[in-house]
Amino acid sequence: MKSNPGFACSVIAIALTAAASAHDGEIPIDVSSQVNEPWSFVGPAQIAGGSNYPTGNQNFGGVPFSIPTGPNNYWNAGAAADFGSGTVRITIPVGIAGVTSAFTLLNTMWGQPGPEAYIFVTFNGSAGATYSQPLVGNVNVRDYNVGGYTNTINNTTTIRVWDNEPTTTDRLDRQEFILPAAFASQVLTSVTITDSGNEDLSRAAFAGLSVSTCQAYVAAEITSSSSKIVYDPSKSIYLQEVTLTNAGTTAADGPLFFILEDLPSGVTLVNKSGATACFAPIGSRYVVALPEGSMLAPNTTVVVPLAFSDPSGAAITYTPLVTGSLGGLP
Repeated sequence: MKSNPGFACSVIAIALTAAASAHDGEIPIDVSSQVNEPWSFVGPAQIAGGSNYPTGNQNFGGVPFSIPTGPNNYWNAGAAADFGSGTVRITIPVGIAGVTSAFTLLNTMWGQPGPEAYIFVTFNGSAGATYSQPLVGNVNVRDYNVGGYTNTINNTTTIRVWDNEPTTTDRLDRQEFILPAAFASQVLTSVTITDSGNEDLSRAAFAGLSVSTCQAYVAAEITSSSSKIVYDPSKSIYLQEVTLTNAGTTAADGPLFFILEDLPSGVTLVNKSGATACFAPIGSRYVVALPEGSMLAPNTTVVVPLAFSDPSGAAITYTPLVTGSLGGLP
């Protein structure tokens, strides 16, 4: 087969999809004691199409979540305020040491565009570390319902992870939070979600929390695209270029790592590479896409050349994931 490059390329496939495997250092938190409404709730703050919403153990964009299975499935800030005015909050016990980043599943009922924020997520450490992140409408939070009050997100720290198929009128979004370095040496005791909205004004719908102890994090602001795989008969290897783009609004600091998850056992990455110890599947190969001390400015790209050896003739497929560093390797 290798003597015929055209045939070889015709049986090689590349899978560049959102990472689908759970990561070893990421831990879903049980929020069942804090939730106050079922997805199918009918009332002043009902979730349209709620009977189709996910429950139980889920994997959204590579991050595991545990959505309560009932009788209640999510925290409705409007219901917590008895469908009136006033600030409401929930505090979720965590009790995990060395947390470096966290994820929430959170949307709004009647979201209001920024710059004012009505929802805040606050992280509390055992030795006094604290970090509070505002959620701003049309930036890092939006309505669960398409066509509602707010409909846009930055697609970097907040991404869509679920649609209410087949109508796709409802959705769940996932926020990512990178915690300050002080949390790495403390226990994350709790996470508090505070809602200062009002009826018909930016009430939260919160369904899940996961935390990570990895010394690297998902670089959600970095997008990837790939060229076709071509065969080099002079070296008996397959070549590909992956372009990473900083779609965020601030510079991304190196190092950045490009991970090839789920690469078939018959395919070998020829590049100088390492094996993941935190991001699953453990042992996935990764390359340094941007070295330490470098920066990738917004709307700029870096090209990562890849080379594969494939004596087995297996289809070359993998799931890409780009991570940054919090002082460690992926």
